[in-house]
Amino acid sequence: MASIETNLSRRPHWSSSADSSAEFDVTPARYTAIKHILAYVDGTENDRAVLDHALEVARRFISHIDVLHVRFDAGRGYEPYLDRLLDLPVERAIAEAATRACRHFEDWQVQRKLPLREGGPAISGPSTLWREIVGYENEVVAQLGRLSDLIVMGRPNERSISSSLMALETALFDTCRPVLMVPNSEPANLFHRPLIAWNGSLEAARAVGFALPFLVECEGGVDVFAAPEPKHHTATGELLRYLRWHGIPAERISVEDSRPIGVSLLAHATANNAGLIVMGAYTHGHYRQFLFGGVTRHVMQHACTTVLLAH
Repeated sequence: MASIETNLSRRPHWSSSADSSAEFDVTPARYTAIKHILAYVDGTENDRAVLDHALEVARRFISHIDVLHVRFDAGRGYEPYLDRLLDLPVERAIAEAATRACRHFEDWQVQRKLPLREGGPAISGPSTLWREIVGYENEVVAQLGRLSDLIVMGRPNERSISSSLMALETALFDTCRPVLMVPNSEPANLFHRPLIAWNGSLEAARAVGFALPFLVECEGGVDVFAAPEPKHHTATGELLRYLRWHGIPAERISVEDSRPIGVSLLAHATANNAGLIVMGAYTHGHYRQFLFGGVTRHVMQHACTTVLLAH
């Protein structure tokens, strides 16, 4: 009975005025945006792009940026074999990557003049903090990523494809958080004409939900790219209706292209200067796409546009 009374007490209050019109008392909801960003740096040339893209988001939403570098724990669990498995060049490479990542952060922080803050809440502008943690990449990214509103990472490149791809996929599969994958370039306007890659899947729907803070801030409306797929229902009527409830103007674009979906998607984003692509990741399965390729794999390898991914 107590729970019923509690629910009743929270019912909307209707009041009738003298002219018999009804008023609905509504307490405006506070829109939960992006307040805590985890930006992952690895000591490569991608670091500056990661930091600048994270800052563009932080400026819009008055967010804090934790800048994370994971220093590989080379000795954990390998003490009996340390001399055989690890030599001086390996240890030196680990130390040099950490030094580069820290220097990239310090130079950027001084140039951008961001305050260093240990705790919240955000007050009047973005802030940042350097966090270097010794451990395993997948464990640390998973642990900290789960308690972040957005994870910003560089697009895997040819020089560090193995480690950067592992970190990106850990963020996708093990955090249940959105991942902003950024190209190694100056940030474009993330809020200009976003492009939703829609195939009706759970992952695509989750990506749209995570992207709402970006979409409600969009400039020029939203394009919905829906290429026919046999596995999923790609009709966009309900998606467009859903976006309208959030005040987001959107329209489906016609896809008349014989090229693979990933190629066509990126070509449309480039031709229309889309600042952001929103898409579900590995909607056809991780191992299938790893072995045979797919839209996710193609976008990860070739996107020149920032991509918000969710799995």
